Amino acid sequence: MLNQIALRFRSISTSSLITFIWMGILAVGILSNPYFSYPGRDGGIFLYVGSLILKGKIPYFDVWENKGPLVFYINALGLFFSGGSRWGVWFLEFLFFFGAGVIGYVVIKRLMGVIPALTATFIWIIAAGNVLQGGNFSEEYSLLFSFIALWGCLKNLEQPQKNFYNLLVGSSLGLNILLRPNNISMQVAAAGAYFILAVVSKEWRIFFTRALWYGIGLLVVLVPVILYFALQGALTEMINVVLVFNIQYSDGFNLASVLGGLINASYSIGIYYVSIAVLGYILALWSLIKNGLNSPLEKFLLILLIGWPIEAILSALSGRNYPHYFIGWAPYVGLLCGYTIYLLLRKFAPNSDKYSVYVLVVFMVITFISNVNDWKNYGVVLVQKISTPGVELDYRDPVASYIMENTSPGQKVFVWGFRPIINFVSERESPVSYLPYPLIHVKTPLGNHWADQFYSQLTTDPPVLIVNVIELTDRARIPDLDPVVRKKNKIKYKEVVLAQNLSETQDFIKENYTRIGTVDGCDIYRLKTSIP
Repeated sequence: MLNQIALRFRSISTSSLITFIWMGILAVGILSNPYFSYPGRDGGIFLYVGSLILKGKIPYFDVWENKGPLVFYINALGLFFSGGSRWGVWFLEFLFFFGAGVIGYVVIKRLMGVIPALTATFIWIIAAGNVLQGGNFSEEYSLLFSFIALWGCLKNLEQPQKNFYNLLVGSSLGLNILLRPNNISMQVAAAGAYFILAVVSKEWRIFFTRALWYGIGLLVVLVPVILYFALQGALTEMINVVLVFNIQYSDGFNLASVLGGLINASYSIGIYYVSIAVLGYILALWSLIKNGLNSPLEKFLLILLIGWPIEAILSALSGRNYPHYFIGWAPYVGLLCGYTIYLLLRKFAPNSDKYSVYVLVVFMVITFISNVNDWKNYGVVLVQKISTPGVELDYRDPVASYIMENTSPGQKVFVWGFRPIINFVSERESPVSYLPYPLIHVKTPLGNHWADQFYSQLTTDPPVLIVNVIELTDRARIPDLDPVVRKKNKIKYKEVVLAQNLSETQDFIKENYTRIGTVDGCDIYRLKTSIP
């Protein structure tokens, strides 16, 4: 008998190990390889801010960015461990995805079985990858905390006497707020589930106890951060940037923008996945109406039913509808697809779990085949690492290389067109705090304040180089430094808000800088007094 137990234990352990290896491979397949590419604009500025933190700079005070502070410190941590290489941040991205995958898999396996858990994990990671846009976004890091909230809520519903789980859910809420206040749908759904269950059961004492520990968990995370920025003299600016500006930035919220966001998200994530998830949502709603809230599975479904509509609204709140805004949809899409598979298997193949190993093999084959080019690229990195120890394994484009070759480490460079990744890769700081200039986004006194601050910093400490990098998609938003090019590309003034002192800034650059060449399609302007 002991031999049978040991054999079964080894079998379970081996199966779990193989599943987690597959999950890790799946996560690697959706991440951007730092040897071959840059992250997107947001990911680039997070890297740049992270590098400044390692130099003792304070976010919001020394550099402007409207996301919560946690993503900057995640980047700083990754850069610290890798000695400034993007691979450190890449590894943290992997850990966050892998951790979220493991937690989600464990939850679904317990509630529905192995095959629905495999399916849900596969779909949500692929769905997130479809809108990852180069990665290193605050939305992707929040997935781990969302899954922790889901697990913590379910554990507390099973064991109401253990307040640790409520503390955990509240802490995950604080962490997601520190990433991006929009990324809180799962925690809000958990609170909503607590409330509905209290209404149904009339156990209000349990509800208020949960709410108390939930709030304590939130404060445990937020209070130290608030105190830190207050002591650094940056709290007011953080509030202005992260809260006030983002509220103003989302002021264009309307039903049309939300509907547009829903459509955009559905196609960006994968219309087939979303369609199956919608079916799962309907079936889950019917199950709750029919069966009530008696089992752990039904309480789990309640969280998803509350959370997905909230996530849909929060992700479309600004009306901008960038694909990475919808990364937060991935858990709901994947888990509801898993629930749909669970219902189908329960009806047509009730003993299907004994075939789970075959399903895992199929998912592994799909994962390998669909990412063949990615594995080749990672193979190139591995060969480079082995054959040439000490070789740089971070991508650097010709513009960054030119900056490094033609400036000294202490000299500053401003990138016109909001591409801070160039500052990061070239290891040259910007002379200004407000990097998106001349975009102000919203016409408010705060925007005017940041524009004035920009002009003062630019003229007081002029950078040795200004690099004119305007992507094709930004030609209708950002005026080129070259007046000839500027005339050819009409700015859509009704759709963008530009700095009120733009003309003064352009005059200053025209008087004090000379265009000395073009590198990879980007014009390079050098400060006249520094020309040999």
